[in-house]
Amino acid sequence: TNMGKKRGGGVRVKQVGPKVAPAMPSMEDFAIPADEMVNLPPTPDRSYQVIWPIHETFTMKIEGFRVIYPSYLDSTKTCQQGRRLAQDKAVPTPTCSDISQALQGLQVRHVLQPYKGYSRDITCLWDNPGRVLVDVQQYTKTQLLALVAERIPHLPARKLRLEQEAAEAAKEEAERQERLQKEKAAASAASAKSAVTGNKKKGKKGKRK
Repeated sequence: TNMGKKRGGGVRVKQVGPKVAPAMPSMEDFAIPADEMVNLPPTPDRSYQVIWPIHETFTMKIEGFRVIYPSYLDSTKTCQQGRRLAQDKAVPTPTCSDISQALQGLQVRHVLQPYKGYSRDITCLWDNPGRVLVDVQQYTKTQLLALVAERIPHLPARKLRLEQEAAEAAKEEAERQERLQKEKAAASAASAKSAVTGNKKKGKKGKRK
């Protein structure tokens, strides 16, 4: 901007420079880099189901089947969360797959729906989802729940899964402890270095006196 005197003693202001307005940012400027994007897993098809026995896949009629949710047998759940068995007869964190395998051992017709949630326990939509529709003609529902809960702890697939989960948890805990040790060592080293630096400064002040 240049300033100059006008006739009559006034001040004249003259704008110098480009008069073109600055360019507006494009949508690309607001785009999130690919390496910073959060990719959520696809939403599962909640209507997906598996019929047992398989040869009845296209002929089974499920009218009158009763529902079993994992929460019914879960010793870690409260009655308010849906547990139907006494805690000493229930099992910790059974899955709908566990229930299906136990029913197969009992030769009970059923439909496995692995992505269904339980309305009384909203966490079941993402934590241990699924349910099983069961033909309970041979048993009462209470009898069947007790039989299934009794069989689940002995399932080979469940034993293998729990062993793998325990090994993974132990590995994560070991890594966490290692990180804590490194952080503690780094903090101790920084504290020692700070103490040495402070002593040196005090020594220099003493010499000046």
